[in-house]
Amino acid sequence: MKTKIALILLLIGAFILPGCVFSLYPLYTENDLVYDNNLEGVWGDTSKNTWKFENLMQHEMAPYKNKPEREKQEIIKGQLINKKTYLLTCTENGEARKMQAHLTQLDDNLFLDIFPDDLNLKNSFFETQFVPVHTYAKVKITGNRFELYFLNTDLMDKLLEQNTIRIKYEKLNNYKVITASTEELQKFIKKYANRRDLFNDAAFLTKKA
Repeated sequence: MKTKIALILLLIGAFILPGCVFSLYPLYTENDLVYDNNLEGVWGDTSKNTWKFENLMQHEMAPYKNKPEREKQEIIKGQLINKKTYLLTCTENGEARKMQAHLTQLDDNLFLDIFPDDLNLKNSFFETQFVPVHTYAKVKITGNRFELYFLNTDLMDKLLEQNTIRIKYEKLNNYKVITASTEELQKFIKKYANRRDLFNDAAFLTKKA
């Protein structure tokens, strides 16, 4: 299990901004999800790397133009896909990876939870060895400006080692993976959401399209 998780961490690390804390469980429940249409579109930084957000359900339904078939697929896919789920395509150095993203409101703060969608590896047996993990950031969306505040990994590591903060985790090579339940995660995040030093400085993205 530890080897599987370590592999997926290496993969995610290539496509998520540095300073992430990883978790086995999501930060959200379906009751906490919110949807902001302004997040849809292509966002980028000063480099050529981009984050493209789409509504996952709409993306999946796009190929079905025939009304009867579309209605049938809406019922089928509606059992598997939450209408508040985003499809996030991260493109870095010309390589794109797809993830699922969810916005969740916890008290007065908005968070983005990111989770790998499909690895699309050519070796299906090798792909079964991966266990995907969640990562999340406190976010602010204002017009064409998107701010992401990921947890401060170095400080989190230090506080966990010192038992200054208590939350279940496993240490895997150079990573710490939070193993607490969603309920425990939310309690932790709500408690420390306004502690500035626990979050990195903002990563800024601007809307490109």
